[in-house]
Amino acid sequence: MGEMEDFPYEFTKPLLLCFNLLKRCNIGFFDDNVPFLQKYWRSFFIVPCVIIHYVSTTIYVSRVFTSQIKISELAFMVPVFLILTQGFLKAAVIIPKRDKVASLVINLGKMWKTENLSDIQLKKKTQLLRRLNFSHAVFYWGSLIATSQNILAPLLLTLLKQFVLQQDTKLSLPFAYVYPFDPLKNWFRYIAVYIFQSFAMVSMVFNYIGTEFVIITICAHLSTEFALLREDLNRIMPRTNQGQPDTLMANDDDKLRKFIQNHQKLIELTASLNDIFSLMVFIDMLFVTVIMCFFGLGVTVAYGAVDIANNFIAVLALLLPIYILCYNAELLKVESTGIADSAYENLWYNGGTNYQKTIQFIIARSQRPCCLTSLNYVSITLNTFTKVVSTTWSYFSLARSLYSDKIE
Repeated sequence: MGEMEDFPYEFTKPLLLCFNLLKRCNIGFFDDNVPFLQKYWRSFFIVPCVIIHYVSTTIYVSRVFTSQIKISELAFMVPVFLILTQGFLKAAVIIPKRDKVASLVINLGKMWKTENLSDIQLKKKTQLLRRLNFSHAVFYWGSLIATSQNILAPLLLTLLKQFVLQQDTKLSLPFAYVYPFDPLKNWFRYIAVYIFQSFAMVSMVFNYIGTEFVIITICAHLSTEFALLREDLNRIMPRTNQGQPDTLMANDDDKLRKFIQNHQKLIELTASLNDIFSLMVFIDMLFVTVIMCFFGLGVTVAYGAVDIANNFIAVLALLLPIYILCYNAELLKVESTGIADSAYENLWYNGGTNYQKTIQFIIARSQRPCCLTSLNYVSITLNTFTKVVSTTWSYFSLARSLYSDKIE
């Protein structure tokens, strides 16, 4: 990632986390000059493991149509299957667009403001970056804790019963399976299959949260740039020559021209962000409601405290990234339309006719918000998060009523 070394650390820090997560599942960026084997060596074991695990999960979940699955197993394995499916779809979206993502990051990095910032701009940038880093930390550790708990709980419970409580218990894997052999025949097979399932699932989780991190980070950086640009406009003071009342002083003319250029670039970068990730956002919103619905159903039908905790934490881990994404998308929309407010609050009435017309054009353009959308149709805002939660509750109520006889 040599291209990012020239950018400030405050800009690259959250992005490096995203790209490092994706690199672990062999989705690399800024690696055009890397040799083929060095670039793709992880694929030789990641791809087969993930595909085998996905096929095994698919076959198992398909048994729901023959009523061979208990409701408690269905409530846990269906969301696992959907998360795997969502992971494949998200990888299929981002892999062909890696060059576009890299280009977007580089162009945004070139615009990142570090000099000639006012106290207000420094305070605002620090606040927004601190908020982004905090949300990253919560999202990252929340996802890892949820994943680790769901994967390690069966192993720790098995070891506790076998070696501490001295109970004769059946070996338990983290995920239900369909294999052409018995993975529970002996401890060697059990540990080998356990490591295999854990590795395949963790690889998909890295892809899952890594792509979310990329969208959230770029969206947050764009909203930060719009916020700083608003302050730039507030600092432009219109002045006119006494002899030529309709012309700006050269210095102020340059400032306004530079503002317009930066504004246009940010609009283009936001459009590029939406073009790259609009489909992925749709996939997120489509899957998350059904996944959370089944995890919620799992809380209802769980037999023990461990299962209840696993499903409950999974719901929170899924809600968190959606909320953070919707929040940053809302912030991007608010800051981009806020340019119009800053333009109106500018002392445009002290300027000449040309200045006033320029401000008028800025206001008109800013009234069309720059935003992240789902399939270029629905704008993503905090209202979207509310709708996701509402829809999830509706699906949960429907699923609970369909399986009410089995729950009781």
